[in-house]
Amino acid sequence: MITMATSIYSRASTAVTSFRRKLQHFVGFQKGYNFVLWLFFTFALLGFALRHTPYLNYYGIFCRQGYLKANSHAAPGECYYFLNRAREQVGMMIHLFAIIPCCFLVFFQFVPYIRQRFILFHRANGYIIILLTSLAVAGGLMASRRSFGGDPVFQASNILLSSLVVVGLALAIINIKKLQIEQHRAWMLRTWFWVSRPKTEKSKFPMRS
Repeated sequence: MITMATSIYSRASTAVTSFRRKLQHFVGFQKGYNFVLWLFFTFALLGFALRHTPYLNYYGIFCRQGYLKANSHAAPGECYYFLNRAREQVGMMIHLFAIIPCCFLVFFQFVPYIRQRFILFHRANGYIIILLTSLAVAGGLMASRRSFGGDPVFQASNILLSSLVVVGLALAIINIKKLQIEQHRAWMLRTWFWVSRPKTEKSKFPMRS
């Protein structure tokens, strides 16, 4: 019985490993750990984008009056400012309408197969991502004074992360202009880890109702 169970486990493990390697090479990765990191990072961004796509319905979902469903609405009290037709509302709308589509595009940007076979798409998609990321940063800074009650620590962290993102994007652009591909790739990866930081930070505030 033990021998049979061991044999079944061995076959299943071999099948899973074989499937992973086939998928890894199909996507274009040569190293297994890079593939695992890609799965974790890009699918987390894709999940974030899918989960928050309803926020693009700004008045009907994100700041719908009398609608306080958990995780489907702005934080309590935020919409008092995010519906004021002033800087805070403009900033939040720019941020949402830029960052959510951008997360979808980033998924394709980090696929080696696309980068190697569809160079023009990769290049055009990269410029769109840089533009949308810049808009999202600007919008986020405009709205941060009222986000989560305007907590000074939250504002300071947003300013720091926004500065890092801007520097990272600038260095990525400089490197690609100099045809320094590896440095460009490294700075884009660093930048998007920083971009993802506020998303994990907001997960500390589960009571969004």
